Amino acid sequence: MKVKFIGKAKITKQGQVTLPIEAREDLKIESESELYWYCVDDHLVVVKDLVSVEDLISKINKVKKSNKK
Repeated sequence: MKVKFIGKAKITKQGQVTLPIEAREDLKIESESELYWYCVDDHLVVVKDLVSVEDLISKINKVKKSNKK
C-alpha cells in the first residue's frame, strides 16, 4: 500500500475544507470536481470516483492483506 502524507486542512465555521494543492495535483482533481466521503471504522475516506460500499470494503481489505505480507 502506498501511503503519502499530503498536509493538513482546517475546517471552517461553515464546515468547509480546502484540499491541499499537492493532493489536487497528484490526483488530477480540478476545481468543481466532486469528491465522495465515507466513514470507515472512525476513519474518513475520501475518493474521487464514486464506488459502492462493497467495492470500497473490497479495496480496503485488499490493502490490509497486502500489508500483512
